Amino acid sequence: MSHKGSIVDEMFNSFGRAIFRGVACVISLVFRIVSQKDRVRVIVYRDDGDILLVKNRFSRQEWALPGGGVNRNESYEQAAVREVLEEVGLKIHNLRYLGKANSHESYAKFSVRVFAAHASNCDIKCNFEIMEARWLNMNYLPGEYYALYANKRQ
Repeated sequence: MSHKGSIVDEMFNSFGRAIFRGVACVISLVFRIVSQKDRVRVIVYRDDGDILLVKNRFSRQEWALPGGGVNRNESYEQAAVREVLEEVGLKIHNLRYLGKANSHESYAKFSVRVFAAHASNCDIKCNFEIMEARWLNMNYLPGEYYALYANKRQ
């Protein structure tokens, strides 16, 4: 009986992932149609040089940077700080603007403002958007952000 239960659970999980992917595709199309401000992504690093990467429910990339949309009357810097706090529960310091990039994490490319920031507290608390978060070395950084970060590291 437990074997049947595990098959049903697996089918349910697969169905749930397919629904999330479908919703992500529709959201991506809406972003393409509706012009809006650039989104933000933050390369959060700690003292040993590792960076924080997340598995987002709505991303097609395996590992992505924390970040998101910019609220009305909010600066890009404020959005970067808010998004990191909301998604992974970290307060960041020494926020630096690195440049602009085109994100490949969605089904439609979109423009993002990329920041780097230091995290002194590394205790991650993921919200509902984030399935997993890990401190990984820089080799896991998505390609579209690598040059921005490598050229402006201190």
